[in-house]
Amino acid sequence: MSSALNAFFSMNACQKNSVSCFACCGLANLDLPSDQKEALLDHRTHEFEKLNMDFSRFPEYRQRREKEEEAIPRHNSETYVCPFLGYLEPRRPGCMIHPARTGDPKSQNYSFYGASICLSYDCPAKDREEENGHSLYSDFLESSFPEQYHRLICDSELYSLLETIPDFPDSVCKAEKPVQWLIQLIKLRLKHPQSEKNTSFERLMVRATQQEAAVAALFRPEDRELALTCLKELMQLANRTAH
Repeated sequence: MSSALNAFFSMNACQKNSVSCFACCGLANLDLPSDQKEALLDHRTHEFEKLNMDFSRFPEYRQRREKEEEAIPRHNSETYVCPFLGYLEPRRPGCMIHPARTGDPKSQNYSFYGASICLSYDCPAKDREEENGHSLYSDFLESSFPEQYHRLICDSELYSLLETIPDFPDSVCKAEKPVQWLIQLIKLRLKHPQSEKNTSFERLMVRATQQEAAVAALFRPEDRELALTCLKELMQLANRTAH
């Protein structure tokens, strides 16, 4: 593995030490069970490796994969699914034409969005972490929800709700003991069907006065009361931390 790729695996919320997020590549938009998505990534990876990083063959690969996958049902017909998403190493999805792999800063121009968008687009969680210079939230998700990391770090709507907690994420992710209320809240979010379909493009701007409306949108009806309790406890913890 190249030193560039090693560094890539810990450089931001997209590629952590042990997990990765690939929401903006659109895989969650495919209406397939998890095992079939994994099989699709395996197939793409195997096919892409046959190209031997020959850039001249990238366009034909993309066209062929788009054609072969066009019949797969989508949750949203307007959300693109990039065929250059595959496995960078066993069970680690990522961009197979990222500059860290190809050595070319413009290699993602072979994708639908192009290098400028692929390299500059940030979901709110990643954007905030890069602004603040720390990775508290993504570290918390990596350690507490490794199997669901890709569903959670990109959940912009959930993140907007969490940002109503004073001084989030410092106030709740720096606690010496695991923040059980935050863990419980996230577990409830994972029960909502929409959390399986996030592409990171969803947006829900939430003010503190709109918490109840946000909870109604993000949690199942039977989970909303407990979700509000979790949120209340987290707010109180944050306020105590501030004092």
